[in-house]
Amino acid sequence: MVSKKDKNAARLKRHIRVRAKVSGTAERPRLAVYRSTNNISAQLIDDVKGVTLVSASSYEKEFEVGGNKEAAKKVGKLVAE
Repeated sequence: MVSKKDKNAARLKRHIRVRAKVSGTAERPRLAVYRSTNNISAQLIDDVKGVTLVSASSYEKEFEVGGNKEAAKKVGKLVAE
């Protein structure tokens, strides 16, 4: 019998592996991106202070597009500003 892989468990393993090596500072914050099937979100994080500096996502009301390339471009522009 073929068992289905748990995608969220694999994502969490990747997250732990990457976070062991990557840390953000105020001068160079860490960029965290989460992409689901319908939406995308991004955050800039200062790990030294433990605060989120900027966040943007396609969950917000002003977004009329879902989880596609145009929404990703808009989220990227918001984070860059």
